[in-house]
Amino acid sequence: MTNVKNWTIKDIESLADAEAWYMANGDYAKIKGHDVYFIDFPGYFGYSCCVFYEGKSIHYANDYELHHAGKTHEELKEYYIKALNNKLFTEEEITEPIKDYDEYTRKAYFLRNYYPMRENYISAFSINPTAKEKADFKKKTAKMFYNPAAFGYFEDQDFVKHHLELFTQLVKRKEETKDNFEYQKAAFLSEMYNHEYNINWQADYDTLSAFGALDYMGDDGKALKSYFEQLNFTDLQKKAYFAAREEYYKNANY
Repeated sequence: MTNVKNWTIKDIESLADAEAWYMANGDYAKIKGHDVYFIDFPGYFGYSCCVFYEGKSIHYANDYELHHAGKTHEELKEYYIKALNNKLFTEEEITEPIKDYDEYTRKAYFLRNYYPMRENYISAFSINPTAKEKADFKKKTAKMFYNPAAFGYFEDQDFVKHHLELFTQLVKRKEETKDNFEYQKAAFLSEMYNHEYNINWQADYDTLSAFGALDYMGDDGKALKSYFEQLNFTDLQKKAYFAAREEYYKNANY
C-alpha cells in the first residue's frame, strides 16, 4: 500500500496504526491519549494528520493539506495540533465542569462521533435499504448492543455502558449551567448565528430545537411561549434568550 502513487480517502482511512507509524517516520504527537501521525501523502491530500487511539483509526478526526492551501508543513502541523487539542478530550475532561457552550458542543461532538470509533460498530442509519439489506442488518445486529449516543450497534456491552455513562456525566454538567445567565445567553446567541436568526422564517423553532425536541407551533409570540414550556425553561433561561436576541439584532448585518 505504501507504493500507492496517489492516495485516495479510502486508502488513508484504511491505514493500520503500524503503517501510519512507519509512514510518519517519527513525525508524531500524543494528544489527549491519541496517537497522531503527520504524513505527507502523494497526491491530492498532501501533508496530513491521522488520528488513532490504542490502534484504532479515528479517521473522522483526520485533517488534510487539501483543505488548507497555502500553508507550509510547519504551519500545518502547528494548526493540526491546536485543532486536535480543541476537538479531542480525555475522559477526565469530559466529566469536568463546563466553562461555556462552545466547550459543551465540542465535547458532545467528540462523544457522538470520535469516541465510538474506538470499537467496531454497525451504524443504525441506512438509506432506502432493500428487503435483503434489512434482513442482513437484522441478522448482523441480533447479538449486538444498541448505543443511542452513537446511533449504532456494538459487540462490547461494557463499552456501550461506559460510553453512555460518560454522556450522562456530560449532560449533568450541562444541567449545572441552567442558572448561569451568561452561559445561557452565549448558548442562545451561538445558535441564533448558526441559524441566521434575522432571515429565518422559523427562527425561534430552529434556534431552540438545538436545546431539545420540539413540536412546531409556528413562529410568533404564542409559539415562542410554547417552545419555552416544552423545554421547561426557567425564568432565567427565558431572560437570557431575550437578551441574546437583543444582542443578535444589535450586531446583525442587514
